[in-house]
Amino acid sequence: MTVFTASNGGITVKADDGDVTDVSFLLDLDMRTGTLGSSTEWLKGYGTQYPGGGVDEFGASNSDGAAEGGLRLLVLELDLESANAEPLIFTEGVDKIVAILGCNMPAAVPDKTISVSFTDTGIDNGSSAPAATGGALPALNFHAEAAVDNLQISLLVLA
Repeated sequence: MTVFTASNGGITVKADDGDVTDVSFLLDLDMRTGTLGSSTEWLKGYGTQYPGGGVDEFGASNSDGAAEGGLRLLVLELDLESANAEPLIFTEGVDKIVAILGCNMPAAVPDKTISVSFTDTGIDNGSSAPAATGGALPALNFHAEAAVDNLQISLLVLA
């Protein structure tokens, strides 16, 4: 049993690679600024003057760190390797899962049921498989009738 790890924009997820593989971050949208999580364009300000033509210099920055974190919309794509209950643990960059907005299975898997829930009891077991209970990390728990590739899930997180 080995661990599958994927990272994007300061967020890291882990899972047992016999359960969940090929995690891709299709979207990471900062809901506070309306930009991709990797973008810093919103910090550049409006030229060298305050918007509206003020006389003082204007150069937005985040040097005090006060604007860090916030609500992020994530869209993940992953493969479920079995019909067992399968956790995906957020080990870095996510403080809390706020909501699951939707889950989409490909048309190639008709008439199958999947349930997805979230908790704040995930645990990172280092090089061993992470678990859905026993800790205090945000976790998604998948349970499907069968293995499925290219499952997509949309969720809101506090990061």
